[in-house]
Amino acid sequence: MEKADRNAETRSMITDQPAQELVPVKAGAEALGRESQEQRARRLFDEMARNIGREAVNHLKAMYPAALAAVPKAAELSLTNHIRNDINWRMRPLLMAMIAMHREWAEESAGGNDE
Repeated sequence: MEKADRNAETRSMITDQPAQELVPVKAGAEALGRESQEQRARRLFDEMARNIGREAVNHLKAMYPAALAAVPKAAELSLTNHIRNDINWRMRPLLMAMIAMHREWAEESAGGNDE
């Protein structure tokens, strides 16, 4: 039995309702296949943070293979996500300031030069 079938069967046993497929719902511009500049900035920033986390884990694999061999495989993902979340949290004020500056510049350029 496939994992999706088992999950659906488990849901129906717990809720006493027939199993249904869960469909992710996309909202706003993402549903239309567009993303705002702010969403793009956040996505790119998150990708950068994730890549830094992965590189840190790769460094540990190369330099300290016994350390990672001594922990469950899930520890690698946990460490990657911890680094990613920490970067996103600590750098959020900078990202918000950059987005605000970009908005101001866009408003100024849209308003024209009234000097």
